[in-house]
Amino acid sequence: MANVENGVIQFTCEHCKISLTVDDFLAGVSAPCPSCGKPTKAPDQRTEGGAPDVSSGLKSQQQVVRPPVGQRLEKDRDWDTGRPRNLPPQVRSETQREREEVAVVTKILVLGVIVLVGLLAAAYYANQAFNS
Repeated sequence: MANVENGVIQFTCEHCKISLTVDDFLAGVSAPCPSCGKPTKAPDQRTEGGAPDVSSGLKSQQQVVRPPVGQRLEKDRDWDTGRPRNLPPQVRSETQREREEVAVVTKILVLGVIVLVGLLAAAYYANQAFNS
């Protein structure tokens, strides 16, 4: 049983019974479950109950499940060349963006420490050679 509310669909994987949430425009298409990896289809309310629920105030739209990160669906490919289409950039959460920034700053700091230690070691050995 799916729960459609505020533009999202909440349902459970039919294989591992984990709770999943997708945007309401992503219903009706199968994608691998992030937990068990087996194909799971987000329910499409238009086909399950016959007519769409008019009392809920939700618009009836064609819905699709998001592919796993880094994987593109067949519809994202150009039919003539088979190459991936240029898609708009993916929206990243604020937490993910902050983690990426922290990782970059950490790498820069580690590299700076390595360079500083190398310079100090070179200065020390140059001083030792000069004094001998």
